[in-house]
Amino acid sequence: MVGSKRFFVIGNWKMNVDKARIDSIVKMMSAASLSKHTEAVVGCPSCYLEYARQQLPPTIGVAAQNCFKEAKGNFSGEISPAMIQDCGCEWVILGHPERRTLFQESDELIGQKVAHAQKAGLKIVACVCETKADRDEGLTQQVLAAQMESLAASISDWSRVVVAFEALWASNTGVLATPAQVQEAMAMIREWLRQNVSNDVADSTRLIYAGSVSSGNCEELARLRDVDGFLVGSAALKPDIVWMRTFCIVPP
Repeated sequence: MVGSKRFFVIGNWKMNVDKARIDSIVKMMSAASLSKHTEAVVGCPSCYLEYARQQLPPTIGVAAQNCFKEAKGNFSGEISPAMIQDCGCEWVILGHPERRTLFQESDELIGQKVAHAQKAGLKIVACVCETKADRDEGLTQQVLAAQMESLAASISDWSRVVVAFEALWASNTGVLATPAQVQEAMAMIREWLRQNVSNDVADSTRLIYAGSVSSGNCEELARLRDVDGFLVGSAALKPDIVWMRTFCIVPP
């Protein structure tokens, strides 16, 4: 990481918590001395958004893990940005790789969600990813460019967006991306922003990495030029998340 951007760590709980588990994580995080140089957010299931917001200290943000592209209507099972805000939360994760792959969300739909969430005033963690097939076939740059193009068309205020890249082939597979592979992909995204949006957006937008991030590798990854933070999965349920938010920050 270089420059004066505040390091960003979001721990995504996915579908792995209940109130008792949230209480345990909150106790662990509240007892820790978190770095003032790190912006900390948790990704929470929609049914627990208000509960998590009430239990966590105000210095830790709470994000919904998804939202729909409409403010209201006959969309059973969905949640709107207004509902997220009504729970006291200001962040949403959109385009998560699990939404793209397991739920087959298209670039178009994700872009529509991003546009509506921005209009509603939410801050967004916008995700892009590559699969093992993408990497094996040498399509990383092409795939990331297509996803970024769809996102960029929907974003009016980049100051309220964090872009997360996940190497799916390095997520819960036992295969870790090397620092060089991480830096290469993050640099591709940064350069895409420079060429297609602006120098200011490329320099100021925080790019964060996902893909089996833990206390064992986060310090080295945090020192990469184009890594401004992490989107953490399973480690977000462990003391690792406190370690990352406290110790892996590289001074500008």
